[in-house]
Amino acid sequence: MTRSEGSTAPLAGGALPSASRAGVPSPAIVVRDLRKRFGRREALAGLQFSVPEGAVAGFLGPNGAGKTTTLRLLLGLAPADAGEMEILGVGMPAHRTAVLEQVGALVEKPSFLDHFSGFDNLWWFGSLNRPVTRERVMEVLARTGLAEAAGQAFGTYSTGMKQRLGVAYAILHRPRLLILDEPTNGMDPQGRVQMRDLLREIHAAEGATIFLSSHLLDEVQRLCDYVVIVDHGRTVREGYVADILQRGRETWEVRVADGQAERAAALLPSLPGVLACRPGPRGFEISLEPGRSGLVNQALIGAGLTVTALIPKEASLEETFLALTDNGGDPA
Repeated sequence: MTRSEGSTAPLAGGALPSASRAGVPSPAIVVRDLRKRFGRREALAGLQFSVPEGAVAGFLGPNGAGKTTTLRLLLGLAPADAGEMEILGVGMPAHRTAVLEQVGALVEKPSFLDHFSGFDNLWWFGSLNRPVTRERVMEVLARTGLAEAAGQAFGTYSTGMKQRLGVAYAILHRPRLLILDEPTNGMDPQGRVQMRDLLREIHAAEGATIFLSSHLLDEVQRLCDYVVIVDHGRTVREGYVADILQRGRETWEVRVADGQAERAAALLPSLPGVLACRPGPRGFEISLEPGRSGLVNQALIGAGLTVTALIPKEASLEETFLALTDNGGDPA
């Protein structure tokens, strides 16, 4: 079952523990053996992961992998069948009220009153549980690019504006943790870029840990420094993006002078540290053991080849994601 009341010390006055213990930051989110079934379908099958405090973390998985279900359980919107959850060092759902005072969330589509203005929606809903100042409402509207639309009815907002108002509401009370479910859903490419820039700004200015689900892998790679990848209700990989993408190898594009491609193709696979070599649009793409690029360059030059370019290539999160979720194992 979900963590009991006795498993976490009672909290006085709704206070949460400090962000660190003995100088070591606590995880913002911890999930252990989380399980949830809807009828005969097992949505979560022993899911477990942790999100470091201060990170911008992406929550990735195919449709039906259990992402939205997980977010709803974390926020206490639905009960878990089994497992343990902690947010900001406190067990959920035992201390849901105290925890959620430090959490801002946007799960599924933002729900506001169509005939209320953006300002009135934030003022009205933001004041239901805790005081909020008009200055803070205008501050978050400005931060999300909605200051000029503050007096405009929510029902006339575009999809992107509605999503941004949802984010504005989520950060209204300066949460320590921001949980977002597909924040760029329904947006055009320009809107996605604006949302990405907005979340970067929020992270820098508000200091909140951000945990967001998304199916837009390129956006996650550009925004997030940590990822949790799930499939069939289980975690298949989690960690810092740089570590996951490198996977103990580097990828480089090698270009040589005209007329030397055939010799380069014969030499490259045999060089120490070269793990794979394949033709590319303008040369060769090679996988290397880390730190070997300089030696490869020297070997090519020593063989009388003219290296016109040696370009590092960033690994694709999409390739890693597809390999993990299609094959159920590590990518090659």
